[in-house]
Amino acid sequence: MQDPGCPYYSDSEDEKAAKDCIMEEGLDRQNDDMNRDIKKQKKKLKKLLDKDPEFANFLEKWQSELESSRSKGDSDEEGMDSMDDDDDSNDGNLPNAKVLTRKTISEWCQLVSKEPKAPALRNLLNAFRDACRYGVHSDGPLMQRFQSARVFYQIIMFVLSESDNIFRALLEIQDDVNKGKIMNLRNSKKWLTVDSLIKSYLSSSLDLLSQLTDNKILAFVLTRLRVSVVLFSAYPSTSSRLVKILFRLWASGDRSLSLSAFLMIREVASLLPDCLDHCLTKSYNTYLASTNLVNDRNTKHIYFLMDCLVELYSLDVQKSYERAIISVEQLNAILRQASKTKEKEDLRKIDNWQYISCVNLWVRFLCCHYKDYNLHPLFSQVLQVIRGVAHLFPGTRYLPLRLKLVQMLNELSTCSQMFYPIPSLLFDCLELREVSQKEQTQRTKINFSSLLKVPKNLLKSRDFQEECILSAIQILSAHFAQWSYHVSFPEVATIPLVLLKRLHEQTTVESLRRPIKRLIDQVTENKDFIERKREVVSFSPNDKASVDSFLQEEKVSRTASFTRFYASVAENRQPKWRKTL
Repeated sequence: MQDPGCPYYSDSEDEKAAKDCIMEEGLDRQNDDMNRDIKKQKKKLKKLLDKDPEFANFLEKWQSELESSRSKGDSDEEGMDSMDDDDDSNDGNLPNAKVLTRKTISEWCQLVSKEPKAPALRNLLNAFRDACRYGVHSDGPLMQRFQSARVFYQIIMFVLSESDNIFRALLEIQDDVNKGKIMNLRNSKKWLTVDSLIKSYLSSSLDLLSQLTDNKILAFVLTRLRVSVVLFSAYPSTSSRLVKILFRLWASGDRSLSLSAFLMIREVASLLPDCLDHCLTKSYNTYLASTNLVNDRNTKHIYFLMDCLVELYSLDVQKSYERAIISVEQLNAILRQASKTKEKEDLRKIDNWQYISCVNLWVRFLCCHYKDYNLHPLFSQVLQVIRGVAHLFPGTRYLPLRLKLVQMLNELSTCSQMFYPIPSLLFDCLELREVSQKEQTQRTKINFSSLLKVPKNLLKSRDFQEECILSAIQILSAHFAQWSYHVSFPEVATIPLVLLKRLHEQTTVESLRRPIKRLIDQVTENKDFIERKREVVSFSPNDKASVDSFLQEEKVSRTASFTRFYASVAENRQPKWRKTL
């Protein structure tokens, strides 16, 4: 994952796109639909009231209590002196007196820009509150408050863009203010003056997030609201509501919206320590829920969620490590039960995307932090799970699952610089069968990235065999590339070369024989290269320092032939969407 200021994200670009979308599209269609629904519900309610007088009396009493509660809430939000009645009457600025026009809003905006303490700020925030509730009360008087949709968006744009700067100016706080400073300010005169206005702004913004359906506008609102995250620390209940909304938007399939939501989640977890545990739990559950069903369409999004989750867990590695240990222990318990019983029900708990995605998550977490933290106990348990699952599901049908597990071993090997006999896990399930002429002409697209088990009817298809060979070559190339400069490469490559040559002989399709032969040639060439270099050194295999420094210059320059070969294989086999992550 990148920093919010890096390639993933640009405030100016998102803001421009959101402004265009806000001014052009609007929410008119949504409001019309909701108007019709509300009218239908009113008719049903009227019939019910006519039939049941007791219910009518109860409803009337309940509405009275609700109005009383609302009046109390409105009185709590009083925090700034309002304009004199005469001034309001003359200027036409009383929020509930007249229809809000573009001219009126522009005047308020100018007044607030010149003097943040101006009473016009309260007028703007009241109008903003009503605008954020527009979709809910579209049949009431609030709808008539705005002269046009353009006025509606004018209010939203100004308040979202300027409120944070206004509140910081009134409170005299800097951009780097933390939760501790905010909590210390809460009892000050400065805070009490604007407390109700800040709370109104934050609550209204959440109302807006709950009503909007356009992803671009949602992303824009999140972008503007993100700079005010620290202000949420003063209102725990509002913070909880914010987190709930953010995770709903993060789980959405829209990349821009998900990214905007995550950037704000990370900000909440960083600036509001009390929310970190909740964010870690919520993000983990959201990720697992998203992996319940994996297909070609959502694979990209799931990888994105995993990258986000690893970055969130990186905010407190020690705390995340403790969570990881508990999670992996549960995975191990499920694996032991399935290995013991071999019953279908227990095997299904492992042969599913949630289990495999969970393992993959902790592999990614280890790869990010293994060198800087003592994570060896977690490393050993994850390794045990991967090996256990690989041996629990043998056979060609489970080759996609096996490939994923081998890829995880490759990643763990790279981050720990430990050797694992990866080729043996590949070749024992890489069985090629004779493909008939009819099956060669019948093409069926197979994507291993969204499969754990291959349907039986595809096992003899040419597409399946082609995907098997090319995927195996990619993973073996990554394995050999890791050790291509190591003094022990000839020993690493000896047995795999024998198995590759046997596979080459068994393969009858010429288009598949060529990539196998190319890999054999490249491995053999690198093996000969290392052997020639070994002949001119005098250190023994027990001299670890000399072994580690072997071919360091070549390794840094990455000029070896096999390095270039692997780069081309990885580039050709990597999905286009993965190249952009």
